[in-house]
Amino acid sequence: MYELYVMRHAKSSWSDLNLSDFERPLNGRGKKNAKLMREFFVKKKFIFDYVMVSSSKRTEKTLKIILKKLSKPKKIFSSKKLYLTNEQKIIDMIKKVSNKYKSILLINHEPTVRNLVRELIKNNNSNIYKLLNYKFSTCAYAKINFNINNWKEITNKGILKEFVRPKDIQASKE
Repeated sequence: MYELYVMRHAKSSWSDLNLSDFERPLNGRGKKNAKLMREFFVKKKFIFDYVMVSSSKRTEKTLKIILKKLSKPKKIFSSKKLYLTNEQKIIDMIKKVSNKYKSILLINHEPTVRNLVRELIKNNNSNIYKLLNYKFSTCAYAKINFNINNWKEITNKGILKEFVRPKDIQASKE
């Protein structure tokens, strides 16, 4: 079983309009939500073998917060090539990942994260798909399972298993 976790970066700050989009940091809510998601990942005992992350400031900071209490991934691939790219280029990158990595975490941007999930799954009539398709909010993630022999086979073969937003976790704590 291969697993892909597609996550959108946490909420970024617009307080300094002189910063480029690439350089925008997380805001307070973004940091809080990233910590909330980290605790959820720890509770669920998620292990990511391989991480792909856009090298923008907000995606890398989201990753740093997420990994603080998790097992260290075997490999982290951070690249500007992932910044504002399209879903097909990301699919091409995933297809090149070694099959020794069974669990990938991707942290990226909208609309690519939503479009990527659309391209990879075959169960697009579920309620969680409809929710994800409506809005892939900041710091949310989608878990896709693949019953395949290697990453080269991912297109249209995935099953969307979860879509969790920070507000879903917050609501369950109240």
